[in-house]
Amino acid sequence: MVTTRLKPAKVLGLTRKAARKRGLMVEQIPNRGKGSHQVYVVTDAAGVEVGRFAITGHNRELSWTVLRSIEDALAHLFGAKWMEET
Repeated sequence: MVTTRLKPAKVLGLTRKAARKRGLMVEQIPNRGKGSHQVYVVTDAAGVEVGRFAITGHNRELSWTVLRSIEDALAHLFGAKWMEET
């Protein structure tokens, strides 16, 4: 479980880094989401969606519940504590 609050850009960077290590890609789905929320998908080499998450477009720190839901949604791809930097 992530122990610090993070900004959306940092979460996206961590997600892309974890995806690259496993040969996956993170792409934003254009014109999806509501308001400032942006929807991203994680795809494999064949372009098949293997994960999905949403983050806000503003620069404020994300809440614990949002961070936990993103970490849990992608844990099957990146491992249980993938959001913690080593």
